[in-house]
Formats: sequence, C-alpha cells, structure tokens
Amino acid sequence: MKSAVSFHISRLTIALVMVFLLFFADSDIYANQSIDSLKTVLKQSQTDTAALKIYSQIGDRFTKMAQHDSALFYYTKALELSENQSSNKFKYIVYNQLGLLFTASGNYSISLEYYFKMLSMLDAESSTEHDTTSLDNKYAGLYVQMGTCYFFMENLAKSLEYYQKSLEKVMQKATINPAYKESESQLVLYINMGSAHLSGRAFDKAQANFEKALEMSKPLNNQIYFGVLFNNLGIVYKEKRDYVKAFDYYNKALQIRKELNDSAGMAQVYNNLGDCYYLTGDYKKSIDCLEKALTISRKVKNIRSQMKAANFLSLAHEKVSRYSDALEMHRLYKQLHDSIINTEQIQASARLELQYHYEKQRKENELKQEIALARKERKALIYMIIAAVLLFSFIIVILLNRNQRIKMKQVSLIKESLELEQKNLNLEKQNLILEKQNLQLELEYRNKELATHVMYLVNKNEFLSSVTEKLLAIRHMLLPENKVIIQEIIREMKSNIDNTVWNEFEVRFQNVHQDFYQKLGEKFPDLTPNETKLCAFLRLNMTTKDISAITFQSVKSILVARARLRKKIGINRDENLVSILQQL
Repeated sequence: MKSAVSFHISRLTIALVMVFLLFFADSDIYANQSIDSLKTVLKQSQTDTAALKIYSQIGDRFTKMAQHDSALFYYTKALELSENQSSNKFKYIVYNQLGLLFTASGNYSISLEYYFKMLSMLDAESSTEHDTTSLDNKYAGLYVQMGTCYFFMENLAKSLEYYQKSLEKVMQKATINPAYKESESQLVLYINMGSAHLSGRAFDKAQANFEKALEMSKPLNNQIYFGVLFNNLGIVYKEKRDYVKAFDYYNKALQIRKELNDSAGMAQVYNNLGDCYYLTGDYKKSIDCLEKALTISRKVKNIRSQMKAANFLSLAHEKVSRYSDALEMHRLYKQLHDSIINTEQIQASARLELQYHYEKQRKENELKQEIALARKERKALIYMIIAAVLLFSFIIVILLNRNQRIKMKQVSLIKESLELEQKNLNLEKQNLILEKQNLQLELEYRNKELATHVMYLVNKNEFLSSVTEKLLAIRHMLLPENKVIIQEIIREMKSNIDNTVWNEFEVRFQNVHQDFYQKLGEKFPDLTPNETKLCAFLRLNMTTKDISAITFQSVKSILVARARLRKKIGINRDENLVSILQQL
C-alpha cells in the first residue's frame, strides 16, 4: 500500500520540478549545453546575472545525474550571487532548486526550510503585487511541494493541510477566470490527498478523493490517471474487505497498464492481485499472479516489487504445503530485503553527507556574512568615531565659550548678591533691634499690667480682710444662731480669697514669664509649692508687705520663708535673691 502511495507522489514531484526549472531556463541560451561547455561559458560571463544563470544550469545537470554534492556547490554559488540582485526573483528560483535538491536526496526538513523562505517572499510580494494570478500559481505549486515533504516525513495531517491550500488556490484561479481550466491540476491534488488518507488508513476519505479524481479524469481521457486511480481504489476496497470490487478495479488497472506497456505498473497490480487472492483463500491464482509480478519486476529491475512478490509467494506456497518453494521464496525475500537495506544505508550515508556539506556551506556563508558585517560595522565605527571627535571638539569650544560667559555673569551676579546680602543683613539687624525693642516694650507693658493686677489683688484682699475683721468685731453682739452663720461666711471668704487670688495671679504671671516655672524646676527641683509661689512674687520684686497682703500671711512668716528659700537655693547674704530669680 505504501509503495502505491509513493508512486503517485513521486509522479507529482517530478512534474513540479519541471515546471519550476522552466521558469528559470526560459529563453536560456545555455539550455542544451554540457557541464564542461557551461563551465567554459561561466569563465567568459561578464555580469552577475549571467553567472547566476550558468551556476543554476550546472546545478540542474548535477541534480539529474544524482550528484547532489556538486549540485549543492553550484546552487550555493548561484544563491550568493542572488544576494546582490535588487529583485528577489532569482533568489526565489534558487531557493526552489535547493528545496527540490534536498527533497530528491531525502533531506525533507532542509527542503522545508527553503520552502518556508519562499513562502515568506510570496507573502511579502502579495502585499504589493497586483497580479494575483501569477502569485496564485506560485502559491499552488509551493503548497504542493511542502505537502509532499510532509508526506514523506509521515506528517499526514500537515501534508493534507498544504494539499488543501494548493487546491483552494487552484479553484480560486478557476473562479476568477472561467476560461481557465484547472481540472488536471485539481485531479492530481485529489489523487495526492487520497494517497495521504490511504497512508493514514482513512479509507472512506481516500475513496472519496479517488472517486472525485476519477470523475474529473473522464473528460481528459488520460489512461495513466485511470491506471493509477483504478489501482488505488482496488487497494481501498481490499482494505475494506470488499474483494469483489477490489478485483474489478485491479483488473481494470491491469488492462490499462498492459495497453500502456507499463511494466512497473503491471508488476504492482499483479502483486496487489496476488495479495487479494491470498486473502480470499485462492492460493493457486495468488501464486500465479505473484510469479508474474516477480518475473516482470526482474525485467524492470524493481527490487522492492520483487521483494514484495517473493514475500507473498513464500506465504502462499506455505499455505499449499510447498515448503521447499516457500523456503526458496523466503530466502529470496531476505536477500532482496538485505539488498534494499544496504541500498537505503548507502542513500542514508549520501543524505547525511549532503546534509554535512549543506551545514558546512551554511556555516561558511554565515562566517562570510559575519566578516562582511564586521567590516561594515568597523567602517561605520571609524566614521562614527571621527564624527564623534569633531562633534566633541565643537561642543568643547561651545562649552568653553559658554563657560567663560557664565563665569563673567556669575561674577556679576555674585557681586550683586553680596550687595543684596549686605543690605539684607542690615535690614535683619534693624529688624532684630526693633524686635528686641518691641519685646522689651511688651515685657515692660506686661510687667506693668501684672504689677497693676497684683496691686489690685492686694487692695481687694485688704478690703476683704477689712470686711472679715469687722464681722469678727461684731460677732459677739450677735445671737448664737447668727454667730454660726457669720463664722461660716468668714471661713468661705478666706478660702475663696486664698484659691482665687493665687489662681488669677498664676495665670497672669505665666502669660508674662512663660518658662519661669520650667527653668526654676530644672535648676531647683526640691522646692515646695509654697516656695515656688514665693519665688514668683520675688521675681516681680514685690515687697514683703505686698506678699503678706496677697497670701494672708504675717510679715514675720514671709521673712522666715525667704530665709529658708535662700538656704535651699544656696546663696549667701551678699547675694540678692531677687536678682538671681530675675535672671532665670
């Protein structure tokens, strides 16, 4: 089944190679020349474009000869020259040639790298190009090549995705231009999509695509397509175990390939018929078909077809108890299998060698690009340094000139600033003097106000004392019950006088001398409340008599209290207590 699918895909790939080579070789004077003659012409070429075309022609010759290393060398030369072209036309063609080269050598992942580069170029071109017909052709062909790579990489989902994209472009072109018929292109795409579904064992989808392709092939009357489709439909029905239809399609395919004298195709169909007869239990017919497949395969030297026939013959001979024949076919199968493995190993070695040369050339190209870029950057750096030096020198001259002007301006500003500062200092000095005078005046005013209030309190207390003494004088003349009332009045007046007088005095004193109590407490922390009151009276330079009048204490008691205060403060007789308190 896999070989059948591979057959169809290979046909499509070869067709695409021819199409893209024609794009490049159109009206080329070197088309029919040999490699040696092309090399001779290459030496005489005078333009990059002519040399580029010759390199591509030589690469094509080596590709046809399966000398992939040599082809890669000349394609790489062509690619280097395409970098200098103003248009991406030649680069696109060389990318395509490289992609087909790596596809032919089995390096599908590298092919996809080039195909994606081509896709990016088409996307960029589509944003500016008005001729969509040409672009759609390129898109359609590129999508097929990408789908084929994914098919051989066994990524069937991606393969179908790109085949479908190609089909959409083809159908879109037919919609835009009804006169344009793309039935054959669509037919080939349906065959490929059916083959991908067949590989993925999605037999219903494979059948639908093959039947659609079969319907489209009828107007073309191309027997090759009929042979391919009948054979593939036979595989589908065989896998679905509808052996009647499978035999019908296989026989139709065999008949067509006999008419076309397609020996390889006949061997393929005989193998499929032998397999189908084996599955239905008709081992005699199975052996007959498989022997024909083996004979034809030997003539066309198709080792895989021989191996398949030998394997099926070994199984069929065993079923009819021909064990010696079965053993002989099994040995032949092993021999052919080993031969294929050796061939695949050689191909794998060639593929790895080509990949090695590709990686080597890519690294060399990257190194060349890096060297060229480094030279450009060094040149640019030198220019930048020269420009920077000139600019720096120019800036220095400007800055020096500006600095000189700034210095002159600064000297002038400093001079003006010093003058203003001197004026400000004079003004501040005058303000301080005025402020000090104002404070002194305010303090004197408050002291006078406090002294006035103190005298008021003294007079008030003397008046209250006089009233109290008169009440005491007439107390003996009163009735006993009135004596009690008068005594209570006298006691409340004395109590009220003591509290009220001191509270009023303390509030007014603190308004004038705000931090006196704080400083007194810090310097003499052991003073009692009465001693603190006495200090406040003395701070106002009040006489002993005035203090006695305010506190209702005798003059003698005040003198004793002053003596104790002097002792506690620690001053001798020569020092003035009032002066010390006024300094706080």
